[in-house]
Amino acid sequence: MKQVVIVSCLFVFSLSAVLLGEEPLQRPKGLEPGDTIMLIAPSRWVSDEKVELAKRRLKEAGYRVVVQENITDLDKYLAGDDQRRAAELMAAFQNPEVDAVFPVSGGYGATRILDRLDFELIRKNPKVVIGYSDITALHLALQAHAGLVSFHSPNAESGPSRPEGMNPFAASYFWPLIQRGDDPLKVYRASPELGPLKILREGKAEGVLTGGNLTLISTLMGTPYELETDQRVVVIEDVTEAPYRIDRYLSQLKLAGKLERPAAVLLGQFTDCDPEDPTAEKSLEEIFTEYFGDAPYPVVMNFPVGHVPQNAAMPLGCRVEVDTAAGTVRLLERPTR
Repeated sequence: MKQVVIVSCLFVFSLSAVLLGEEPLQRPKGLEPGDTIMLIAPSRWVSDEKVELAKRRLKEAGYRVVVQENITDLDKYLAGDDQRRAAELMAAFQNPEVDAVFPVSGGYGATRILDRLDFELIRKNPKVVIGYSDITALHLALQAHAGLVSFHSPNAESGPSRPEGMNPFAASYFWPLIQRGDDPLKVYRASPELGPLKILREGKAEGVLTGGNLTLISTLMGTPYELETDQRVVVIEDVTEAPYRIDRYLSQLKLAGKLERPAAVLLGQFTDCDPEDPTAEKSLEEIFTEYFGDAPYPVVMNFPVGHVPQNAAMPLGCRVEVDTAAGTVRLLERPTR
């Protein structure tokens, strides 16, 4: 298996907002100092302490921050009932003063509010939306029904408001992608802590970037929000899932035909997913090889995306190029306007 010791992901921005053969992208306005970020809790319950820390850190970064008073409501394991969480998200898109929507955390619950969202209103009011893990449900729904470019990235609590500060590797992707700027070039390098990329299948391809957390992708199969993989560059990651469950999720995607025609696959970090008994269980590498070892498209393992501090932000809905020979992933269009 070929290893790439240093990986450069060259992001070249173009001003085109039209995907080849697809609806025009709804690109949010890039953020500038003084813009307004609304913190939301669409999934699990969040504490006052986490909300206050997020507010303080984002204000220190130069942004105005707004929060609804009921953000810390509690409904068992949820941040309030479904109506509250859906209304909060829609309030962010309805408010013309809000420029970005930052979930404080993921967890569980985002899938419960998808059928309560007004995607036409969201389409007409594009804003920066960040997040990962359970927020994958929102990303896939926004991509499918609002045509909105959103950012698979750290949530507020694991990124800009992380108690020990945002990981420098993650920050080098996060802020440049969502902020307004004229720098047309962004070079990504592999994190020394995560190690080199591993090339499972070589090749060069391009397509619209999509994906996120594998558990959420599997959960949304058979719904109006399910993952579209045809000629897409699919990135997947997960956390605390036993190998047999990763196997099950990939089997579901295979049986649904979702692994037949991607343009490329980026296998991110699968944190705490190693087998408890390596002598009795398949390793993740064995599982990935079984599903992707003969794939007719490029497949990359150990991509720096997932439940790790070095979680590189990626603009879902934008067209990218994967070139395993060059060791690059190139963004072919600017994610913000």
